[in-house]
Amino acid sequence: MKLFAAVCLLSAGVLSAQNVTISSVVAVGLGDASFSPGSEVYIYGSFPRNALPGDITMTVGDAIGTVRAVNSIGYVTAVIPFSAPLGLNALFLTYKGANTSAVGVLVKPYSPEFVTAQGAPVSDRGPVFPLANYYPLTHNDGNRTPVTPATPAIPGELLLATLTGLGPTDPPITANTTPGTFSPLATVPTMTLSGKSVNVTRQGNIAGLNEVDFVVPQDAPPNLDPLTLSIGGFISNTIMVPVGTQPDITQVLNGASFRSSGTVSAGSIVSIFGEKFGTGNNLSAFPATSVNGVSAVIGGFQAPIFALVAPVPQINVLVPTELPETGTVNLTVQSPSGASLPFPLTLAPAVPGIFFYTDPTLASRRNAVAVEANTAWLAMPTSMAAAMGLPQNCNALSAATLCGQPVHAGAYLQIYATGLGKATSNGTPTAPVLPSGTPAPANGSLLYTTVATPTVTIGGFDAPVLFSGIAPGYQGLYQVDVQIPLAIAPGSDVPLQIMMPGGVPDTATIAIQ
Repeated sequence: MKLFAAVCLLSAGVLSAQNVTISSVVAVGLGDASFSPGSEVYIYGSFPRNALPGDITMTVGDAIGTVRAVNSIGYVTAVIPFSAPLGLNALFLTYKGANTSAVGVLVKPYSPEFVTAQGAPVSDRGPVFPLANYYPLTHNDGNRTPVTPATPAIPGELLLATLTGLGPTDPPITANTTPGTFSPLATVPTMTLSGKSVNVTRQGNIAGLNEVDFVVPQDAPPNLDPLTLSIGGFISNTIMVPVGTQPDITQVLNGASFRSSGTVSAGSIVSIFGEKFGTGNNLSAFPATSVNGVSAVIGGFQAPIFALVAPVPQINVLVPTELPETGTVNLTVQSPSGASLPFPLTLAPAVPGIFFYTDPTLASRRNAVAVEANTAWLAMPTSMAAAMGLPQNCNALSAATLCGQPVHAGAYLQIYATGLGKATSNGTPTAPVLPSGTPAPANGSLLYTTVATPTVTIGGFDAPVLFSGIAPGYQGLYQVDVQIPLAIAPGSDVPLQIMMPGGVPDTATIAIQ
């Protein structure tokens, strides 16, 4: 029975003081034997699995250090006391009144080391060096997202560095210091990135580790940049920092006409041009507001994305309907490598733009995306339809077949555009608009009509407007139904113009026979 009880006690992890031994002591930063006052260390050996940090004390020289954690796989986490004498000292642990044998540790004034992200199996210090949860650099995003090639540092960004061995604090950390208190370092370190001095904004010790916050220089070269820290004449190990480049917005145009630079209207489609919008494409993203880690924010609202074409680079987005009709707002593009500088946009009640096709054989031709009513028959020259690979004799085809041919005077035409301004149910000015990311009912059960009616001319003649509003099943895409005036003369490039009250018109062409 006594033997059985002893076995049960051992299996429960109850060990005597004599079972506490030390096999090695390593610094948390690199797992080496570089120590200084305040350094966090791992002490490997044999320790009781049920021991609490308060059950074990550590002595370095004649100074008592802090034991922060006891791990069942064979190590404790501790902090070299700030009062530890410099030079070679004996380090030992005390458990239940019994001391382990001592090991020698060389305590230097400073031993700066970036805490590495990965450990390596080492036979004399346990199964694995336990650093998997530490990263030398993180973003200042509230989540401490690690700086990696997938989420690189950005010039001008504030980063948080985790190190050990940066020495004493001012005021000093004592036994009475509240746990978790951030205490500034007594000596301010300096840092260089690719040989350039960086601006250190904050530095200190918290819970045994050091944090140094710094700003990535604006002229930091992209790629992997070497980062080092120096304090009191001691230089840290070098880590390689992946530095990316933030997106850059160069132009914002009407998504249909590619005109009206920098002036947009709520509920319209715009095209954002620039640089460094990521590497992936998505041509059918709506109503997503983030594609491949790329997003656009206009006036504080996430913009639904229609398409991302990274090689151009170009992003087609919906200007959020929640924005006011007038004023100035900022646009920013966020990518995996950071956020662009704000790009100012001017809001207008309407910025009409007609969608158009370019003739493969005549680059100057801007043929409107306009079809004969209730068909997919584009009103374009037959030569252009042939160049685009479309059938030209639409009358012999079904109404749903995409084809191209000139349209007759007097026929009814559906014109597709964007930027025609506020659209509500039945065009009632006080009725709500469609929330961003919500298309109009595809079955047309509720039509969202523009509050203001556009003026449409074809060949210089007024074309009666029968409907102007959001195309059923879409958002940002407007449909204008008109009748082609009978007095119009035939032609391959008859001008078609749409203008909203008080606004700037947009013009394209159609073919009339």
